[in-house]
Amino acid sequence: MPTTDPAAQQAAPPEAPTAPRAGQRLAGWARRVPTGWFAGILTGLFLAVTAAFGGLAQVVPPAVAAIEPGDAQVGPQLALEVERAVLFERFPEAGAYAGEGEVVLALLVNAENRWNEPLLSSRGAIEQALRVEGLGDDIAGAEPASIARLDDATFGPWLQPGVPADLVVSWVVPADSVAEGDGVRVVIREAALERGQRLTSDERWSNPKPVAAVELAVVRGAAAEGSQ
Repeated sequence: MPTTDPAAQQAAPPEAPTAPRAGQRLAGWARRVPTGWFAGILTGLFLAVTAAFGGLAQVVPPAVAAIEPGDAQVGPQLALEVERAVLFERFPEAGAYAGEGEVVLALLVNAENRWNEPLLSSRGAIEQALRVEGLGDDIAGAEPASIARLDDATFGPWLQPGVPADLVVSWVVPADSVAEGDGVRVVIREAALERGQRLTSDERWSNPKPVAAVELAVVRGAAAEGSQ
């Protein structure tokens, strides 16, 4: 009868566990780390690299050119010359109606449509191209109350391509915000032409940006009329 070696009957020793690979360890660690931690880690790395190269660069706004009264600011849509700022107690002839405690600040502006299509001055043209500063926060970003031709008082006139027009552009402002001799800053903005896509093929001027500014001394309406 064959004999059995007792050593052979002993169980084979268990195999040594295989050390996990680096990728496996990272994947396992990632599964245990809250997702929000990754954003913090990446942000920290970004800031560290950015600091090594001199820090975050500040966004510099486009420069606004300082021009003189009557100088032309020529853009792709309009050429504008802001000539005078005139103060009126009331100015219904230009479509500006001041109430109690209000006055009318009117700008004399020469405008030329440089596009190849007529432009409505009160929509997407003059009304978004001019802003008045120095009269309070409520007025700084406000559209004009009225736009009229100087020669025939047409309200909201059309501007034909290549045809200059003298306009009266008016704001109704608090009476205590401006007086004769005060200085006001008129900001000229230029819009960008947007073309419709897919379902639309229209074109419009929008997203105006400040490009120039002119400082004007305010005169009284009677004084302005006497200088004609």
